Amino acid sequence: MSAAGSVGWGVIGCGDVVDRKAGVALRTIPGSRIVTVMRRSADEARSFAERHGVAHWTTNADEVIEHPAVDAIYVATPPEHHLEYALRVCAAGKPCLVEKPAGRSESECRQMVDVFRQAGVPFYVSYYRRHLAKFRKVKEIIDEGRLGTIVAIHYRMSKPYRGAKWRTDPIASGGGHFYDLAGHVLDLFDDWFGSIELLGSAATNTIPLEATEDAVALTFRTAAGAVGTASWNFAGASAQDDLSIEGTLGTLRLAAMSRGGAVRVTIAPEAAVRASRSMTERVVTVVKRHVKMPTRTHYRFREEEPPHRPMLESIVADLRSGAAPATPTAALRTSAIMNAALDEYYGGRGDAFWSHPERWKNQRNRSTQRLDASSGYRLTAEEVEFFDANGYLGPLRCDGDWQRMLVPLKKGRNMHLTESSVFDVCSHPSIVARVAQLMRQPHVALFKSRFIVKIDGFNKRVAWHQDVGPTNGGYFPDGRPVPTLTCWLALDRVNGENGAVKVVPGSHKTLFGDFHKRIRAELVDRGDIAEADLSRAVTFAAEPGEFYLFHSWLLHGSDANASRSRRAGVNMRYASLAHQFDESAEYIAL
Repeated sequence: MSAAGSVGWGVIGCGDVVDRKAGVALRTIPGSRIVTVMRRSADEARSFAERHGVAHWTTNADEVIEHPAVDAIYVATPPEHHLEYALRVCAAGKPCLVEKPAGRSESECRQMVDVFRQAGVPFYVSYYRRHLAKFRKVKEIIDEGRLGTIVAIHYRMSKPYRGAKWRTDPIASGGGHFYDLAGHVLDLFDDWFGSIELLGSAATNTIPLEATEDAVALTFRTAAGAVGTASWNFAGASAQDDLSIEGTLGTLRLAAMSRGGAVRVTIAPEAAVRASRSMTERVVTVVKRHVKMPTRTHYRFREEEPPHRPMLESIVADLRSGAAPATPTAALRTSAIMNAALDEYYGGRGDAFWSHPERWKNQRNRSTQRLDASSGYRLTAEEVEFFDANGYLGPLRCDGDWQRMLVPLKKGRNMHLTESSVFDVCSHPSIVARVAQLMRQPHVALFKSRFIVKIDGFNKRVAWHQDVGPTNGGYFPDGRPVPTLTCWLALDRVNGENGAVKVVPGSHKTLFGDFHKRIRAELVDRGDIAEADLSRAVTFAAEPGEFYLFHSWLLHGSDANASRSRRAGVNMRYASLAHQFDESAEYIAL
């Protein structure tokens, strides 16, 4: 230590977590100061240093590690860099605090713990909640026996889907939202109940846009024999965060991910007396006296700001006192549980699983497996020849569960990215196997979907156009438009009266007029297509669940809905896997 025994911190990765949760604490805790910070972006590193009054900043991690005034390092990067930086910090002989989760797997976490233990250098993992007053109160209640013998623990978290950038990229994060957040609750369990034994688990993926787990459930047993269940759902309809700890004398409830709020304790007098019948009369008397106390107690807590402060105060005190080097065995146990809970989903996590996405049990891989296994949807040579000549084929029958899809009136674009029911239909072999065959590809990419709904009497006609260019496949590097294939699936009975799609056979072989403008190309008004061409138009009449496949360059349009019934359908767009040039699209291989 230097500067009268104060701890000089170097921070590698001064991003949002450090800015909101740790930065203020590191520079205001007595005996603690920030010497230098690092971030790959010079502008962001400079900005952090200016906001927090740090004299030195850099884009080079080695400058932080080797800085002579730096006594300890805080690694707050995404998990993919934890092991790399931690090993370099250990080689420099400096204590290290690593953000949670520590590494992308149990293996990476264990390597860090073992190396620091062998070197006799302090190592910490940033599970800070166990240091907050709210959760210390829970531990106090349990340890005092106020709930009696703990029998069962039940936890449920549910959150609506939200994007997470690198947090759902296993290369950077090691998993999805579960791997990012579940450690907080599991670490609390470890603090309150000691090491827990994982009895069983299941993980799945529901949001097609993501390849990582978004729902996980597990069962466990504590060292004292209590049984527990826990589930995390990051594709929920609403938010829920509820932990219940049940004992023979009472129950404790709280929101485990909220740093503030209430801890509710309910004591059951009758249960307390029943639990004591086999004991001595003296104990029964004590229990009856206890019954006279209030049966419900609420402890309320404000969120502590910054939340990392109590944890950092403890670490700084350890470092300044020269206490025995810390080794986070609890964090390693938590890492092992999360790793085991996700092992089957990722097809094993003992290696660099993030480099083998083909093993993961996500929606995308399941759809690919369905396509590989499909054999009953092969088109005849005559059907393929008809498509090549005319640019369309149908009607064909969709065997997917299209009835399960909810039909939106507005904003029904690309719902295959977030709604599993839509993705299941868009990726069903009855559609995709035929698309792949017509495109002469073993697999294709789904890159666009749209619900198109025409309410009776309120819809305008759709002008004749071709789907080309931006948002419709993009362009090759030489400027040529990328050819794509469209599936139009009817969800209602569709005919000429209610505005069915009409196409001009064979028109996919030519690009007409200012085709880049698509619906706004005004091909008829500008004389780019003649009435003689349109007289050959074919109407895509279909029953619910039937679909047509057509080359996206095929001239197509539709009239207004003149009937008294709705006309709803789903438009899906596919491209070759080798033709992923549309920067606005999210391509999903099928």
